[in-house]
Amino acid sequence: MQTYNNQEIWKEINLLINILLDYVESQHSFHLLIETNLLQGKLALIKLNMGDAKQLLTKAERIADENGLHLLARTISNEHDKVLQQLDKLIQAPVSERLKLLEIDKTLDHMMGKQMMEPPDLVEEDPILLIIMDKSGNAYFSNTFTEDFDHSDLFGSFISAFNTFSSEIFSKSIDRIKIGENIIFIKPVEPFLTCYVSKGQSYPALKKLIKFSDSIKDKSEIWEKLNRAAKSSQVLDVDNLPLLGIVINEIFAH
Repeated sequence: MQTYNNQEIWKEINLLINILLDYVESQHSFHLLIETNLLQGKLALIKLNMGDAKQLLTKAERIADENGLHLLARTISNEHDKVLQQLDKLIQAPVSERLKLLEIDKTLDHMMGKQMMEPPDLVEEDPILLIIMDKSGNAYFSNTFTEDFDHSDLFGSFISAFNTFSSEIFSKSIDRIKIGENIIFIKPVEPFLTCYVSKGQSYPALKKLIKFSDSIKDKSEIWEKLNRAAKSSQVLDVDNLPLLGIVINEIFAH
């Protein structure tokens, strides 16, 4: 524990990471770059640097998906989920325990080729709530997937978290926030944000939100009505915009 609290040790670790990143760049290895970002994210968590950790985990998953490494992206997303579930434990634990919780040894084994990264079985998430809002937190559309779900408390918690992480959200450096047992996924679609609340695996949920975000911008009827609603402070629903309901059913129905 004392070793990992030593600033000189951290300087050496950061130097080695920078050497590794230079090597990765020279080899054009996206796979190793992604695993290096994952390692950096976990090392940031050991120091309880939550902002950097979330950004690095998000970056690793995004690079994997953008380069067609979808199985690796699923694995990184699962690692991200585990981190979010363990945050309270990580904050309370001593450094030695954080190393175990974050499975640093296993991550290093993956990077050295001693152990393969196995993607988890894909399990569809449980949808809860879908929102289209602006940067100030004004909602112009919401759809509840669970009839008996009261989302007022959750929305208040989200707005609080949104205010805390707004700069990271708009720079796309983070894409999810955990609140209680639920995860809120956020996708900027200028000048709006689409937000999807679900329970379960993040990877399929985030894929659906990205598809939904692309669809509302591509369909002129939806996009024009959203922009008019923003100007007049109107709240839309599937009754006055049926096409939006069709898009939701196509994407989010299991």
